[in-house]
Amino acid sequence: MNISLDKAPDKSVDPNEEKLLNSRAMKDAYSAKFLSINPKEEDYLTFTSGTKGYKMLFYKDAIAHDELLSKYEIHDTNFERIVITFEYKTDNLLVYQDMTYYNDEEFGKDVDYLVEEMKEELKGEKIKHFEDDENEFYTGRIFKYDEKIPYSFFYAVIHSKKHDTKSVEFYGYGSCSDVDKTCNAKDERIEKHFNKIIRSFEF
Repeated sequence: MNISLDKAPDKSVDPNEEKLLNSRAMKDAYSAKFLSINPKEEDYLTFTSGTKGYKMLFYKDAIAHDELLSKYEIHDTNFERIVITFEYKTDNLLVYQDMTYYNDEEFGKDVDYLVEEMKEELKGEKIKHFEDDENEFYTGRIFKYDEKIPYSFFYAVIHSKKHDTKSVEFYGYGSCSDVDKTCNAKDERIEKHFNKIIRSFEF
């Protein structure tokens, strides 16, 4: 007699971990080189810089753009620039983030210079300044239309309090994936995502 029994579910496999392992980010060969599972976060992985100078959260449906597209740049342990994008497809929303990491006396230490650059981009809009035990933050936001396409821009400077030569210049925006269709570029998920990312930096 041949009796087959259903296998009991493997309780050792964490559903959240399995979801992250099967995410768009982990399935993208280039992005996955920087990523590891973050057991504390439901929809985010951990990104480790190619410089090894910092870590941050990385959304599971995002991808990092590689050097073949001139989107990733690294110089020893002192400089890194990376562009990351993802979409909320059902809402026709594209989220774009462009980050530059400095670990030097010229830019990384000169927070005032980075903040002044951000002020120029914000054209008089208010800048928020706050800090936690690890880092100091400057953030600002501006909304505008470009050729009738709405954009919600977000700027930030993150500076390490423990390593005073380390800073990140953060630029991001939310807009329409398909510019021929409408979208809500003021969607609260965009700013919520950016705020989550900047607060996650570990230097």
